[in-house]
Amino acid sequence: MKIAMMSAWNTDSGVAVHAEPIGKAWIEMGHRLVVFSFIKDDFHGEGFTGEDEKFVIRCFGTDSGTKFLDPRPILSLDYDIFVVQDIGVLPKENLAKIFNLIRKKAPTIHIVHENTLPKDPAFYQFDWDAVVYFDRRQEFLKKVYKDACYIPFPCFPVRSGNKFEAREKLQLPLEKKIVLFFCQRGYSLYLPERDKRLSDVLFLILGPPEMDIMERFSPDPNIIIREEKVLTKQRFDLYLFACDAVVLHKFRSRYEAVVSSTTFQALGTGCPLLVPRHSDFFRPFSAEVLKYADREELTDNLAAILEEKEKNKKLKEAAFRFAKKYSGENIAREYLNLFEKTQKH
Repeated sequence: MKIAMMSAWNTDSGVAVHAEPIGKAWIEMGHRLVVFSFIKDDFHGEGFTGEDEKFVIRCFGTDSGTKFLDPRPILSLDYDIFVVQDIGVLPKENLAKIFNLIRKKAPTIHIVHENTLPKDPAFYQFDWDAVVYFDRRQEFLKKVYKDACYIPFPCFPVRSGNKFEAREKLQLPLEKKIVLFFCQRGYSLYLPERDKRLSDVLFLILGPPEMDIMERFSPDPNIIIREEKVLTKQRFDLYLFACDAVVLHKFRSRYEAVVSSTTFQALGTGCPLLVPRHSDFFRPFSAEVLKYADREELTDNLAAILEEKEKNKKLKEAAFRFAKKYSGENIAREYLNLFEKTQKH
């Protein structure tokens, strides 16, 4: 099957994190993929996470930016299915001008990333052959699209790395327990209480350049602050392989996000993830992460995961089960089944 997908790609946005495992799985299955994506001067996300593959064509800008769209690649290439990821950030009005020609070529699928029905009438001007959502809380879509179907959010694959090699590459202490506080992609810094159980644990705070945090003035010798631009996918993995646990603290999104795409990317590394209990972004997860309600519970969870090997082992096994169940390959197959149904109509 020849599949075209209009989507963020090789960026740190949640849309790209959703698109990449599925797209790469289609290729591994023997299907042909072309990705139409944002130009590098006007894209969705904070930065780029990898080099573009040969099947990526950058031919449009964002709806809130340039609204640019070069229709020639989209109209001239041949494909059996046309998938659109997150129409809300795409140049809707310009896409609408060529949408009739696209539909003559192939069935059209929209994967919705919104957490509520948009107010913008332009969102609803497209007559899709199928509409997909990836979280049960998005069932509000059925008020408009009665046949909208649920296909879960995919995980990045299960993968492994050597902790000490990763630490050497990142110039981190080899023997210390290290907890990573991930402060990129809109995640916030939330530190535990430094009691005797965590007295020798290194707190590694990773965020964007010029972070506005008081901890840069802390006398605590066990706090390291790393300021980096957007991480490549390989460097993201390197940090998780190097650390004994990661804290992902988030209650608000940069965009209208539904879930923590970073968690779906991180689970396959096996690094223990700690997330806020009452944040909607982590609603899909249970045994595969550790949840905390406050600093005291975060402290207790960190102490337990750093000292109790059995607890650590069970958490890792649960994370791997989740990542395998919702692997790019499994989710890609669900989409292929949907594509076949749309082609029969």
